[in-house]
Amino acid sequence: MKPGIRDTKKQITHTNLLESALELMGEEKGLGDLSLREVTAKAGIVPAAFYRHFKSMEELGLHLVEECGNRIQMIVGDARTKGAYRSALQLTIGYFFDYVTTHRSRFRFIARERTGGNRKIREKIREAMGRIAGELAKDMRMPKSLSKDDTLFASELIVSLCFQMASDYLDLDPEEHFEMRKLKVKTIKQVRLVFIGTIRGRKHKHRSSHKAMG
Repeated sequence: MKPGIRDTKKQITHTNLLESALELMGEEKGLGDLSLREVTAKAGIVPAAFYRHFKSMEELGLHLVEECGNRIQMIVGDARTKGAYRSALQLTIGYFFDYVTTHRSRFRFIARERTGGNRKIREKIREAMGRIAGELAKDMRMPKSLSKDDTLFASELIVSLCFQMASDYLDLDPEEHFEMRKLKVKTIKQVRLVFIGTIRGRKHKHRSSHKAMG
């Protein structure tokens, strides 16, 4: 078999394993509820072939987190380059919820595993959220008096909020279009409150320090 064809087949099997695990988990199961044998059976390969792609089911889960985190980080960057600053927030949240809608099983996996039983996967999710927050912080035009740490802290709050709201979004029936739109609007309002609270908090701190010096 030619190297190019072999690589293509390997990539197809790799993808099939990921999709099979997601499909078996569905809306209720966690990664820890799956066995290697049922995942490989779903993907149509023998159990031994699994190890050509992943060392363990844990590694498969870590790969899913990495893939999902990278995509959301790209979404944040895309919104920054495609939209004017005033519309960037709305674009980012719109793109984010579009991703959640079209990759429901992936984000359901993330939402579940954030508080799941596997420590390494929880750490990987926190790491991915940190990278997304770092990407978001690049576009947050805060007052010059606001430190980079404060801006990053606000970004982390926003990412955490969006992930939680996305979990609530997934609990809605896909036909509840009005409720879904309402939740998106609520998310935008709450994110704006984080912006306002961060700026006002810094101004209050700045005034307090001046009074202390006076």
